[in-house]
Amino acid sequence: MATHEYLEQGHEELKHVSDTELCSTYAALRDECQPTEAGTYHPNLQKLCGSAFEREKDRREVRRLVEQDPPPEMQAWYDEARRQPCVWWLDHHLVARHALKSCLSCGVCTAQCPAAQYYEEYNPRTIVDVALSRDEQRLIELLRSDVLWYCGQCGSCKTKCPRENNVMGLVSSLRFLSQLKGYHLASVRGRQQYAARHLWGANFWNRAFSLYFRNADASSHPDFGPRYARYWAEIEEQMRRVGATPDVSGDLGGKKVQPETLAELRRCVQWGGTLVLWQQIEEHAQASAVRSGLTIDEYYDKVRSEG
Repeated sequence: MATHEYLEQGHEELKHVSDTELCSTYAALRDECQPTEAGTYHPNLQKLCGSAFEREKDRREVRRLVEQDPPPEMQAWYDEARRQPCVWWLDHHLVARHALKSCLSCGVCTAQCPAAQYYEEYNPRTIVDVALSRDEQRLIELLRSDVLWYCGQCGSCKTKCPRENNVMGLVSSLRFLSQLKGYHLASVRGRQQYAARHLWGANFWNRAFSLYFRNADASSHPDFGPRYARYWAEIEEQMRRVGATPDVSGDLGGKKVQPETLAELRRCVQWGGTLVLWQQIEEHAQASAVRSGLTIDEYYDKVRSEG
């Protein structure tokens, strides 16, 4: 198969390709370059971003690293967390453990919260109450709900809390637990985290930054208005007008980072335990796709568009 044909293949078509060939082909496409006045231009970066080929390559890379022998240091801890009740997580996950000192039920967190102003059913104080109740069933209901995903992680609640509680951190920690146990599949916004993992996660893993400038296209964001639509229609020209050189080798956002920089970042992601979570998200998505009678690529498209 010609190298560029991989860009048109989905999961089912790629599953018979060996891991070695898949990863080496991805690297060859990524590194293909053309000399320009602005520097070494890499035309395939935009084609690889978000493709089924990239998702399949990432699945295999993560699986191989998580299943290595000996396993990553955090693997055993997360395996234990999956077996334990949700209350155990509150006592043992570092962020959750230190998120709450005491709560006066004053409501400052809710009063300051932009998400609470937008979503009537979202109340940070209620999330604190559920955690402090140590009621297993209430915790499970929260982990299965859309509400858990309404927080924008802006930090307004944390800076204003008179008891210095970290509600934002608590929400982040509970999201981790929801995905680890698979409870996120019960909600639309929870299922969308599979697409998010292959958006922000893939950007981080493959491009060393969380948002690639081509991600937010105008057709997906009509709320950005006509000026953004015009910008998107002229995106290459507009990027260069502000001094950017997209998809050119370098160390700044929008560029192809140096291999050494990417390798160092990947080591941090791996040993911090993130890959274990990504692997769990992947396994839960695969199982959910099978139950729904969908291929994993169809499931990916479904969760991106539902809700």
